[in-house]
Amino acid sequence: MTAQERIQRLEQSVNRLIDDIERLPADVLYRAPSPGEWPVMSTLAHLAELLPYWAHQAQDIARQPGKPFGRTHDDPDRIGAVEQHGRDSLDVAVKRIQAGLEECVRLLRALPAEAWATAGQHPNRGSMTVEQLVDAFLVKHAEEHAVQIQTSVKSLAAAGG
Repeated sequence: MTAQERIQRLEQSVNRLIDDIERLPADVLYRAPSPGEWPVMSTLAHLAELLPYWAHQAQDIARQPGKPFGRTHDDPDRIGAVEQHGRDSLDVAVKRIQAGLEECVRLLRALPAEAWATAGQHPNRGSMTVEQLVDAFLVKHAEEHAVQIQTSVKSLAAAGG
């Protein structure tokens, strides 16, 4: 898969997710599908934050190969975005996701071809190239959250609401 194909796949996945969530009834956005799971809006807050975050990380690796990058699940910015924006309106969430996607795509398209093969050191996964980062933390991550949201909505519907 080329860099451009990765970017297009990410754009398509996020735009499809936006189309899907804009059709959801408001009452399912803020309820956890089961104890300990994020409500749909919390997942959307996380998505809006992760798109530019990981694109900036890719840019940093391209500028300084071999340096540490990334974060773990307990990162305060990751958690803070969910806490700060998990109760946003759907309209605000969609605008934040769209802005995050635009920033992400702009940064990724600005990377020179050779940057995609440069590597940095992730705290848990070790050495990763920009290509691997984009695949794991952007493309697949966005797709996983789309499935998570679909599963949450089905779970809430099955539970009677």
